[in-house]
Amino acid sequence: MTSKPRRTVPTVPTLAALGVLLAAFITVLTRNVLDSTGLATMDPEVSGWAVENRNGVLTPAAHMVSNCGDTLSMTILTTLVCVALLSVRDRRRAALVAVTALGAGLIIVIAKRLVGRERPPVADRLAVENSLSYPSGHSTGTFVVVGIVAIVLIPMLRRAIARAAAALIAVLFVAAVGASRVYLGVHWPTDVLAGWSIGALWILLCLAVFRYPTWR
Repeated sequence: MTSKPRRTVPTVPTLAALGVLLAAFITVLTRNVLDSTGLATMDPEVSGWAVENRNGVLTPAAHMVSNCGDTLSMTILTTLVCVALLSVRDRRRAALVAVTALGAGLIIVIAKRLVGRERPPVADRLAVENSLSYPSGHSTGTFVVVGIVAIVLIPMLRRAIARAAAALIAVLFVAAVGASRVYLGVHWPTDVLAGWSIGALWILLCLAVFRYPTWR
């Protein structure tokens, strides 16, 4: 009697349910930002605390982490993973990674223009940024790219400890990039939170499309 293969992607109904919850949260969060209510009221306090606690060790580290999470770095990671998957003729997963990553870039541009939020005061910034603030592009991009790469590659690792370590590294990296953007004074905390939430919703949508033929 053969054992069933391990399921690595949730079923479409499960993804849909999670998507609805995330969409509702994003809607409320965006409304908070537009009206300066709810979670958005804590932005100045949290950002101010980050600015006040800067030091000579954290500042260069924040710059390094932020640079590792920029568009160029995520594009390189996406390209390398897609090439590796294509080299073993896994076109379906390569397409999933490519479409998910490219779609994130488009979502960031559209969302920023729709909300039109300004970044924190120039005097508090340790990096030059000319685009709008909400959502954080770094946070959205790293969540989407690192997230989908982790979802695709981690199940291929044979040992459980290796899978757990890879997942932990992915989570810590995404969190560190988001925190670095607040520390550098180029994003409000809710920008980062929105980036993660939007990134998660987009991944769920892409996984639902990827999973649908098998589920059906």
